[in-house]
Amino acid sequence: MRIPRNRDPERLRFTVSSARTVRLPHIPDAPPLLPWPLAALGGGLLAGLAGSLLVAGVVMVAWLSALAIALPTALRFAAQVWLLAHGGVLEIGSEAVTLVPLGLTIAFGAICASVGGFAYRQGRQARPIVVDEGVRRLLLLGSIGMVSAGYTLCAVILAWTVSGATAIWRPALGALVVSASGSAIGVVMASGLRPVNLRPEWLRRGLRGAAAGTLGLVAAAAIVLATATVLGEPRIGALETGLRFDSGGVFVWSLLALAYLPNLLGWAAAWLLGAGFTVGTGSLVSLSTTELGMLPAVPVFGALPPVGVADPWMLAWLALGIAAAAVAGVAAVGGRQTGPLGALAAGGAAGAVTGVAYLAWTASSRGGLGSLRLAVLGPRMLEALLLGVPLLVFGSVLAAMVTWFVRRRSTAG
Repeated sequence: MRIPRNRDPERLRFTVSSARTVRLPHIPDAPPLLPWPLAALGGGLLAGLAGSLLVAGVVMVAWLSALAIALPTALRFAAQVWLLAHGGVLEIGSEAVTLVPLGLTIAFGAICASVGGFAYRQGRQARPIVVDEGVRRLLLLGSIGMVSAGYTLCAVILAWTVSGATAIWRPALGALVVSASGSAIGVVMASGLRPVNLRPEWLRRGLRGAAAGTLGLVAAAAIVLATATVLGEPRIGALETGLRFDSGGVFVWSLLALAYLPNLLGWAAAWLLGAGFTVGTGSLVSLSTTELGMLPAVPVFGALPPVGVADPWMLAWLALGIAAAAVAGVAAVGGRQTGPLGALAAGGAAGAVTGVAYLAWTASSRGGLGSLRLAVLGPRMLEALLLGVPLLVFGSVLAAMVTWFVRRRSTAG
């Protein structure tokens, strides 16, 4: 006899649940090429050596046109140029040049960034397990510190060899700042850190706006410098013709102009925001007036405006500077919604940080091309603080509030 089966439909149940995420040990793609301390400390030392060899190569091109100069003298000059890019002093006869070529400084910082990223990756690949926050912080700070130590050691050795013990501290301090800043950027990029969780929210927005505002200020300064170069092209051409450069001279002069391009942009930014700049004792180049005396036959000085009281319409250039500040405010409020106080705080932070970057930029672009009248060239710092920074903060805050108001109206509509 057939026995019936009772089938319970609730007997078997199939459910779907989310899978647990299990962190597997980190297995590097390849073993480290070098031990971490050697990659960081030795990399910093080699970065300084590579920069000095780069400068020496350019100087050798110029030396081929002046073989009467002894080779040791040319190499000493190249070493002094490298030290000048880190805040040292370049001695030409009895004159002392202190105007730092910021283009070279930025290039050396980029080399340190590459070395810092490489050093961090070597340290990370040597640890095939998931590292905790403490070990990660050790890798970050250790890479920056060792790269900076090696690079600064190179500066100390070079300064000691060229100028003696009395002229060490300035290039050593400059090398420390350049290598620490550059290697920090490289290490952060290699580690994948991003300021997405930075609190409070308005500070994170402000830093984002400051980055945009600083780039906007650089673009505005480039527009001013390009306009001045086009208008002064006949004078610049006449000065270059008078110097009678050969092919090697044209090459070296072009690189020299690129090396001092960030300085010239800093002067243009100071002029744009009303502070103005000087090209020697008793001179002034600003939106309202231009006063010049005797100047050396440097072709770039041909881009300076004519002497005399400027046309009142020249003040319209201030609008370009305020527009750069407005970029900071708009970028600070962009993204997710925020309240009026949040927009005000973000815009103020963006303008303030942009102002600090502007002051640092203009201050580092100052220096001298000798003694007496040309001992001080560059932006006027007191005017930059009292005129430029308030304009940047005001423009950023105004743009931030306008952006918030427009977005609020569009959302409500």
